Order: sequence, then structure tokens, then C-alpha cells
Amino acid sequence: MTAVVRGSTGETVILLPGDARQEVSEATLTDLIKVASAVLSTAELQTISKIVPRLTISQMDSCVSVDGMALTVYRLTVD
Repeated sequence: MTAVVRGSTGETVILLPGDARQEVSEATLTDLIKVASAVLSTAELQTISKIVPRLTISQMDSCVSVDGMALTVYRLTVD
């Protein structure tokens, strides 16, 4: 599951499948930009498209694992 939503204070929240220690595939990044376009403004989308390929484990907010499936959560403030 790949998703982009707004957090409770309006920040961009990105949900990526897998553990943050794994490299994010090109297909996942493409899906992320597609789903982000439904939620973000043009300026935010341009910023996110530059930020997402450089996300690291130190930037993640949480990583949840249930029944062997991992989901990494990032909360981003986009100016």
C-alpha cells in the first residue's frame, strides 16, 4: 500500500510499503507521485517529488509490522 494523506495539523503524511531500511523501488515512487497528485497542491507535489527519493530511515516517523508486512510512515512539512 502506498498512500499520501494529510495529518491532523495539515502536514503531508506518506505511507510506504516495506521497511525503511529497504530501498524504495522506482514503481513505488511512481505510484506515490500519482496518489500524491490527488492530495497535494502543485507546489507541494513538486517538492515531494524531489524529497521522496532521498527519504532515509532517520527521517521516518514510525515503521509498523503486522504479520510480516511492514509499513513505513513519514510526516513531512512542505513549505
